[in-house]
Amino acid sequence: MTKPCFHSSLFPLFVRVPRWFAVGVLLLINTGYVHSAKAAESNVDLAQLPPPKRVVVPKLKGELKLDGKLEESVWPKAAVLKPFLPNNGGGQEREGTEVRLWYDDQALHLAWICTDRDIQATFTKRDSRFWEEEVVEFFVTAGGLERYFELQWNPLGGVFDAIIDNELGADGVSKKFTGNWDYTAQGMKSGVFVKGTVANSSDQDSFWQVEVSVPFADLSRTTPKPGEVWRANFYRFNRGKDHPAELLSWSPTQLPGFHQPSRFGYLEFGK
Repeated sequence: MTKPCFHSSLFPLFVRVPRWFAVGVLLLINTGYVHSAKAAESNVDLAQLPPPKRVVVPKLKGELKLDGKLEESVWPKAAVLKPFLPNNGGGQEREGTEVRLWYDDQALHLAWICTDRDIQATFTKRDSRFWEEEVVEFFVTAGGLERYFELQWNPLGGVFDAIIDNELGADGVSKKFTGNWDYTAQGMKSGVFVKGTVANSSDQDSFWQVEVSVPFADLSRTTPKPGEVWRANFYRFNRGKDHPAELLSWSPTQLPGFHQPSRFGYLEFGK
């Protein structure tokens, strides 16, 4: 079943709507935030934007206990992705975000380290609308930009996984997209470690961390060969009492929304 992705900031009460209405709304909304029709229709010259970021992902060996603590000796050897910046390309992040990344013959391994003075999350059910609270996200494709995987994790151990089909214009900017939420990454495993009290703004928290292993089989791929390049991006929704939401990216799209695959960064698999 293919479902459109909505953002509840425009729908205080989420209700079922006719298919014709949902398709129309897709032109305006994505899973992250408003997809501005005006911006999407403008003539965006991607060549004038800074190039997407690039990282070499090392091939390493190490046993993992997926508890979010990152105590294993392999993590300091991983590639480090930081800083994260506002997705519109302006300013700096309010709180630090870091991703560590490596792979072996079976899987891609990720760690998120999120400084957070006010950790906000209540959702735990798989494929909940985690982007309405605090969440980290990984979009990745080994093939064409029109179809990619969207994976998310929140401070309570919640998981979201979907396959996104994205219609791109001649300029490479997203026109509309749909998400297949029936997809499940069967072998993917993750663990979260939190230093603080989630969903309690009366005290000050410190951070939350996520540790993830994504088997290549879940991405419909075999082990990448050295030098192989995939497209991917990493995002964070950071919220806190009395603060506006931060929409952060490793490689800012500088276009409306996170779902801009032409602006994804490059993952080059190392030896």
